[in-house]
Amino acid sequence: MKVLIIGGTGLISTGIVKALRARGADITVFNRGQTDDRLGSGTRHLTGDRNQFPAFEFAMAASGSWDVVIDMICFRPDQAESDVRAFAGRCGHFIFCSTVCTYGNTQTAVPTTEKTPQAPLSTYGRDKVACEQVFLRANAAGKMPVTIFRPSHTYGPGGNVINNLGWEATFVDRLRKGRPIIVSGDGHGLWQSAFSEDVGVGFAGVAGQSASFGEAYNVTGDEIVTWDEYTQRTAAAIGAPAPRLVHIPTDLLLSIDRKRFVALEEIFRFHGVYSSEKLKRAVPAYRTATPYAEGVKRTVAWMDQHDKVVSADSDPFEDRLVAAWDKFAGDAVKLLAPRA
Repeated sequence: MKVLIIGGTGLISTGIVKALRARGADITVFNRGQTDDRLGSGTRHLTGDRNQFPAFEFAMAASGSWDVVIDMICFRPDQAESDVRAFAGRCGHFIFCSTVCTYGNTQTAVPTTEKTPQAPLSTYGRDKVACEQVFLRANAAGKMPVTIFRPSHTYGPGGNVINNLGWEATFVDRLRKGRPIIVSGDGHGLWQSAFSEDVGVGFAGVAGQSASFGEAYNVTGDEIVTWDEYTQRTAAAIGAPAPRLVHIPTDLLLSIDRKRFVALEEIFRFHGVYSSEKLKRAVPAYRTATPYAEGVKRTVAWMDQHDKVVSADSDPFEDRLVAAWDKFAGDAVKLLAPRA
């Protein structure tokens, strides 16, 4: 099986490459060559900018035909339209990496399945829906068979460890130093995480499978935890002390610094629970086989090795925020608590 991956160096991509190698695939990646290559030997490389549409489409035509093309870095409908021009009639199967953000984040029933109507809240989600529509039209017109994947939170070596507020690179160091950890709301929001190599099995398992043409699949973790549990388990996994969790109302956090907490506003303030049962029926080997503790240890080990853990001392904002909240809460208790 001859496979082209557009992107190819990110978290999910590296998992896909590993799983495709297990299937004996001949793998080529196309990207700008500006990101560290963690793919190892045996992977061919094409270099270019997919946003230079005429040059990209010419290069893809010159590269010949592919059994499978997987686009991991298509974020806008004009990029999707370029893909269709580049690969219509030249690939046996086109796989597009979309996102669960296409559903919108206000879940009234959990878990979300592929039948849930898409009502994205963010520009990112709206653009991904528009891309999906471009590809599904191409599939319906017989230009190329298309499958859509919708991952949620994927983690692993090559990335960092998120927290309930976003992607702050100081989170690991705060845990290690026993600093208070802010969790929005009451900490009971629900979350799923999936290790990158496990997610890669889902993508690779569908590649070339005709039953998947025209279909969309959620590809997410199985285990559901609260954000409080997520934070506590992350600390335990890396040998950090049990954290003091500080619950601050989400609306207050956003009113203080909406730009800083944009990920909280658009994603993490909502439940994130999605079903991957449809994918498991298509790919029986797909499951989240990597325990969270093991996955986090491997991720943090990579971060340490590559100096990606940022000192909590470099950003005193959260400590200032916790101190202000503690003072407010203490003053409120003194003022409002019933007197004996």
